[in-house]
Amino acid sequence: MEAETSTSVPAVAVTNTGKDLSGVAWTGGSLVGSLNPVNHGFRTADGKGGYIINNTHKRYKRTRRDADGNVIDENDIQDDDIPGNVVVQFRDREGETVGEAMDVPTSAGTDELGTLIRSLLNEDDEDHSTNKAHIPYAFFAKIERITKTTNPSTGEPVVKTHTDEIDITDFNSLKAFLKEYHKQISTEQTLELTYQPLALFKVRPVTRCTDTLPGHTEAILHVSYSPDGKHLASGGGDATVRFWDVNTSTPRHTCKGHKDHVLSTSWSPDGKRFASGDKRGFLILWEPTKGESSGSIKAHSKWITGMAWDPMHRNNGKCERLVTSSKDGLAKIWNVRTKRCEATLAGHTDSIESVKWGGEGLIYTASRDRTIK
Repeated sequence: MEAETSTSVPAVAVTNTGKDLSGVAWTGGSLVGSLNPVNHGFRTADGKGGYIINNTHKRYKRTRRDADGNVIDENDIQDDDIPGNVVVQFRDREGETVGEAMDVPTSAGTDELGTLIRSLLNEDDEDHSTNKAHIPYAFFAKIERITKTTNPSTGEPVVKTHTDEIDITDFNSLKAFLKEYHKQISTEQTLELTYQPLALFKVRPVTRCTDTLPGHTEAILHVSYSPDGKHLASGGGDATVRFWDVNTSTPRHTCKGHKDHVLSTSWSPDGKRFASGDKRGFLILWEPTKGESSGSIKAHSKWITGMAWDPMHRNNGKCERLVTSSKDGLAKIWNVRTKRCEATLAGHTDSIESVKWGGEGLIYTASRDRTIK
């Protein structure tokens, strides 16, 4: 290490009194030397058995270097700079303290903090007695950030302080958190952590099939749930549409009318109508409660690839308009009550693979020509 230089500082002569001055020397009533590193000076012999103290009231400048000898920026902080313990005070969301402030290892993570807070809340005894799973906890720390701006009207500097709440669950330990926010948090002060219980969900793994719904004689190509989730409709290669009761896993209706594979199915938003499209381009409308056809339309020259209903909030609950997409590159808007085509949307140069009716009234089509319109 090198000593800092300073402007003219008077040298003070010290007479050797016979005591060992290699570690301690006096000047101007202040102790300097190895026993007082805050006030280090350096000494030279005066040739008469004494010492001359130079650069008093100055301390050596500490320069940190890495293993290769490169100077380390003082703003950088290493793991060794974080203490092994920090004083922590727990609080709940209402700001009430839980237990006394305690020394906690900085190597502790969320799991260890959770064990500690459960112990403070006496949850461990309850968990053992009732054989319940541990409730997980999240922990938050508040930090103050200082921002400096300039008042545009006066040109004077403005300093603002605001508080952020940091979720320390994102860090694997308190040490990682303290290292990240070492400029905002002092390890010499009590670290206040707010705890919050998390919801505990028990997920049962799927280890077996709950039900099997047989009925189709060919491959099932499309299924869709009713808006209320109580019924399921399926279309298959056997040219039939089948309606199922989800709660009992039993068939309700088997609907015949298509002459080819049923490729697409769709429920109206109110659940009162159902539409299916096949490989020959036919669109058939059904009454789900009865399992009866309410009309058939030759919608496209090639097979129907998708369907979408006009959103319910845009049609005053009427649910009369439906858009279909096809291999022929067209999308058509139909009035299912009048069975008439209201508009034909062209522009794609290849098959339309999917169609959606947006909540703001826009219709989106995605095509094999790699465009969305």
